[in-house]
Amino acid sequence: MHTNALIRILTVASLVVFLSSCHSASNETVATDPAQDPDIRYEAVKIAASRPTRELNLPGELESYYETDLYPRVSSYVRSLHADIGDKVKKGQVLAELEAPELTANLTEAYSKVKAAEAVHEASKATYQRVLRANRTTGAISPVDLDAARTKAISDSLAVVAANAHYTSVQQLVSYLKITAPFTGVITDRRLSPGAFVGPGGQNSVPMLKIRQLDRLRLRVAVPEAYLNNNYKGNTVQFSVRSFPNQTFTGKINRVSNTVRPETRSELIEIDIQNTNEKLKPGMFASARLPVHSTEGSMYVPKTAIVSTMDRTFVIKVENGKAVHVTVQKGDEAVGQTQVFGDLKPGDTVLKRASEEIANGTSLKVQLASN
Repeated sequence: MHTNALIRILTVASLVVFLSSCHSASNETVATDPAQDPDIRYEAVKIAASRPTRELNLPGELESYYETDLYPRVSSYVRSLHADIGDKVKKGQVLAELEAPELTANLTEAYSKVKAAEAVHEASKATYQRVLRANRTTGAISPVDLDAARTKAISDSLAVVAANAHYTSVQQLVSYLKITAPFTGVITDRRLSPGAFVGPGGQNSVPMLKIRQLDRLRLRVAVPEAYLNNNYKGNTVQFSVRSFPNQTFTGKINRVSNTVRPETRSELIEIDIQNTNEKLKPGMFASARLPVHSTEGSMYVPKTAIVSTMDRTFVIKVENGKAVHVTVQKGDEAVGQTQVFGDLKPGDTVLKRASEEIANGTSLKVQLASN
């Protein structure tokens, strides 16, 4: 009798467990099919053709706007130096003086030749004028003598011109004995000392001084070929340097090379920087933030709107209240947005958060998302 009671108790317990599992399975089935719930509304967005902005971080090195090595132009000796490393100099300031005794002698010789030619010309001109006055008396001067006097005066005048030209050229060579600053800047290097022989045949391969401009710099960066559809010239660019990690500096794009370098597949642009306080130095490593735009007319959707499976990548377009799976290809990615290519057009409505569990053709109620 105890056995029968035990059997009845086990039977009732099994029935309770079975009914409970069926009820749970029924509830689970309802819960896993939210698309069929008429009260659920899905967030959706409308596709719009846009040009999302993003930034490229491009490395570069600050350079002086002007920088040059100063070499002597004539064979000479360094007599004195008036500038050294770190000195600020102005345009036209004398930086060094050279000496070349033979040039000084040549200048003196050229000057004496000018004076001699002028004296000869004055004499021939006076002779020609006397001949002209005598020619007023008929038969006093033969035509041959008149032509000879005139030719002599012209020849001597041309000799004066030639002597002056030679003197000017020697003067120019003598002026090279003074090395002047071609622009306002700072001396960054000095290689020679007084007494050194410079020029052809001497230490001509070594620059006497190096000068760089500090109040105006340039930053050269290479823009990848994929972003060359942007018009960069005239844009303002922000950049930072390692020496001042908490500061941001600005510059203006003034030059674009308009040539893609085959070795890097990039185009060189130059950014002009006004460095009036001379805080930045040539040679500093800089990181420029260059705003770029994607191709005009591209279609972007939220990243969550794209579903990727083993078979394909698609978005769920809502058309006449029905879910339509549209196969797409992904392109560039912006902040929270992904470029898509497929059978879509501006104005189409797609689910903001898509899922492969929403079958093709499912009836959907949607509400446009605020962003």
